[in-house]
Amino acid sequence: MTTANVDLVTGIYAAYASGDREAVERAFAPDVRWHNSGDDPTAGTIEGVAAVMDHLLGENHMEDYALDVDDVLASADRVAVVARTRGRRGDRWIENPFVQLVLVRDGRVAEVWNYYWDQRALAEFMRA
Repeated sequence: MTTANVDLVTGIYAAYASGDREAVERAFAPDVRWHNSGDDPTAGTIEGVAAVMDHLLGENHMEDYALDVDDVLASADRVAVVARTRGRRGDRWIENPFVQLVLVRDGRVAEVWNYYWDQRALAEFMRA
């Protein structure tokens, strides 16, 4: 099951990067829960596929956005992704290392927790 879970999660990352919204949606359980750590406007819990997709593809994200996956680790029902994003808003740039923990149930993503390295910097960037 570990290999299938890694394939599922890395497939979501690839679909997201290529703009394949339908593939990303199909990978989520209908009652998916998405948790963002921190104290910025995106922090908190998001529930349901439509709300998660609005968050992932929302208007409040960065320009010149890039996402790099550094490592993927897995157990029987969880996948951990070590990654970083970078981008800008106007003339302000940020690089945001994070760890994402993904719970897989019945071949779909049931829950996601995002832990950002510098939560203060991210909050200041998102509020600007």
